[in-house]
Amino acid sequence: MNRKSSTSLFAALALGASIGLLLPALIVGGLFIGLRESQVAEQALQRDLDAKLDVLASSLPELLWNLDAVAAREVVSAIVKSPEVVRVSVSDASQGLPFIENHLPERRLGHTLTGERDILRGATRIGHIQIEIDDHLSTTALTRQRWLYGATVGGQLLVSLALVLWLLNSRLFRPLRELGGFANDLAQGRFSAKLEHHREDEIGQLGGHLEHMRDALQQQFDAQRALIDRLRGMAETVPGVVFQLRLAVNGEFSFAYVSEAVREYFPIGAAELSRSAAPWFERIHPDDRAAVRESLLASARGQGPWQQEFRTPQPDGGERWIYGNAISQREADGGMLWHGFLTDISRERRDALELERYRHHLEELVEARTAELAEASQAAQAASLAKSAFLANMSHEIRTPMNAIIGLTYLAQSDAVEPVQQQRLQKVANAAEHLLSVINNVLDFSKIEAGKVQLEHRPFTVDEVLDNIANMTTQAAAAKRLRVETDIAPTLSGRVLLGDPQRIAELLLNFAGNAVKFTESGFVRLAVRLDGDAVPTPTGVRLPLRFEVQDSGIGIAPEAQTRLFRDFEQADSSTTRRYGGTGLGLAICRRLAGLMGGRVGVDSELGHGSRFWFSLTVDATATAHVAPAVAPRPHSVRERLAELARTQPLRILLAEDNAVNQEVAVALLGSAGLPVDVAADGQQAVDMVKAGHYALVLMDVQMPVMDGLDATRTIRSLPEGATLPILAMTANAFDEERQRCLDAGMDDHVAKPVVAEQLFATLYDWLSGQRKTGRS
Repeated sequence: MNRKSSTSLFAALALGASIGLLLPALIVGGLFIGLRESQVAEQALQRDLDAKLDVLASSLPELLWNLDAVAAREVVSAIVKSPEVVRVSVSDASQGLPFIENHLPERRLGHTLTGERDILRGATRIGHIQIEIDDHLSTTALTRQRWLYGATVGGQLLVSLALVLWLLNSRLFRPLRELGGFANDLAQGRFSAKLEHHREDEIGQLGGHLEHMRDALQQQFDAQRALIDRLRGMAETVPGVVFQLRLAVNGEFSFAYVSEAVREYFPIGAAELSRSAAPWFERIHPDDRAAVRESLLASARGQGPWQQEFRTPQPDGGERWIYGNAISQREADGGMLWHGFLTDISRERRDALELERYRHHLEELVEARTAELAEASQAAQAASLAKSAFLANMSHEIRTPMNAIIGLTYLAQSDAVEPVQQQRLQKVANAAEHLLSVINNVLDFSKIEAGKVQLEHRPFTVDEVLDNIANMTTQAAAAKRLRVETDIAPTLSGRVLLGDPQRIAELLLNFAGNAVKFTESGFVRLAVRLDGDAVPTPTGVRLPLRFEVQDSGIGIAPEAQTRLFRDFEQADSSTTRRYGGTGLGLAICRRLAGLMGGRVGVDSELGHGSRFWFSLTVDATATAHVAPAVAPRPHSVRERLAELARTQPLRILLAEDNAVNQEVAVALLGSAGLPVDVAADGQQAVDMVKAGHYALVLMDVQMPVMDGLDATRTIRSLPEGATLPILAMTANAFDEERQRCLDAGMDDHVAKPVVAEQLFATLYDWLSGQRKTGRS
């Protein structure tokens, strides 16, 4: 809230109060005076007219009978002295002519009122009286009365309104402007800002919440800076030179980041290279310099990886062979950014040359070369282990604060009441989810390239898979008013299949997420059907399935469809600028489908929506078993979980040492109606399981005193922990970590940052009894 909007609100309130209070009072009062007082004035005028007629009717009979005109005129003159009298006429009935006629036309200024009366002498009519009076004087008096009322009432209301507006400005609008300035300081990163005034009312409480948010944000930013420092330190320990090389749209190269190990390879510092990459090119061997530059430009044109071997002269006159490897990424401004490393391969090159030179003397060199090759193999294995450890540590170090950022943003959104705060917090949540998506894509791509993805072969139904994807997509779709529909072939509904439902769900979720992202109105439809005939096998049949995600979105041009599933590719550069993304999601889908023996594709028309599909073959029993129909249930997993918590006594034990993650997890579980106890380390978790009755345990892995793996093994040795569901909740998203958790006795794995709907779906499966620990 800025000062301009606050002033506008104050002016609008003042104008509205003025119109709402002053005008009705004046209009109602004016109508009251105008209607009632006009009637009163008219009645008074009529009474005055009747009185004058009565006076003349009682005074003139004898004068008219005696034809005493002089006395009659004196009586009429007395009546005419009244300023409102316009005309008085007295006629003689015997002659039918006016006896006295007195007419003052200059007094006729408004409407006239006429009265008539017969002159009687006894019962005999001897004459007739007619009087006209003007209402100008009474109308003038009524007008003065109206103005006096308006001035009096208007003045009182204006004074009252000024007092009310002064109180509102001093007690509401001015504090709100101070809070708006404080919130703007926080948005600009000025965490040293303070609120000058502290109050005990609602505005004071809001100020306290803002100060609490300032402290929380400052902690998170400090944690991010510490994380960046740790990542930089880790990059400095990785063998070789870690770098980020940028190619600007003007064709200039510069290093966005380069580790200090560059001094060991090139006699140049990292600070100098941040300004321009020209000194780096100058230290490449002249014969290789053009090839290195051309290979980088070719990588930029094709948006593919960069791999190149080149030489660099040494001060002692020798040469060093360098191997460069990097992946490219198109930036929003049209430039290119490479993420990669440089490593010394001089020894490998010398070995290759020496092997070529002495290939005729292989028997004599076997023993020496075998030892060197073993050493090289050990070095390669060590490098591979170092890379795996680096990726695992990077995953854990990034996901842990990301869990806090996403969770605290969710809690702050729940507490925030101002629309501006809601919008800013939603932007923080969107940015965190986008960053998490990029991290997940990069790690998944690394795991697939390293061949570390293991496929499962376990029972599942397509109903469960599509229902889970629909639940996880509903919230984002509802924000854009999109319908999420499912369409399952009747022959497949409820049928038990064998395969890897997790990987199938990953493909569908990626397709569904893109469908929601690129669709502004209409629907997103998840469908599965048979893609051919069943093939008999000794144990059953193999069913060809085709999964589809259809949307009514923007569509894709035909020339862009062929590039969609390539690594680091998107439909066009404008897609990245408008919607974001790294171009890895669909490439991962293609590789996952290939690992499962399937293929992916897209059918789309520009402006008429898209249909992404993948086909694969799964095992099934020979007979189609259809699961019994179940009663309709709430579409939201959290609603189903809350309903389950209301009907059963369910208490959850959370083993987590991070205070922020404790707050996030307790808030998420509490929103679903689940009571939670917290253990700060593994030993406390073991003691609390011994002392209490819990329906499920959420177990962190890395904890002080006793880690989650040892705590799980200890709980499993207890009588009360043999059949207790234990779910790992860790920031390490690699399959090796998941397998370690399962080997230690855990039943399932929930990755951090925790996605609320995924957590609720997993908890519902275990707490409802749909999934049970194998030990039961």
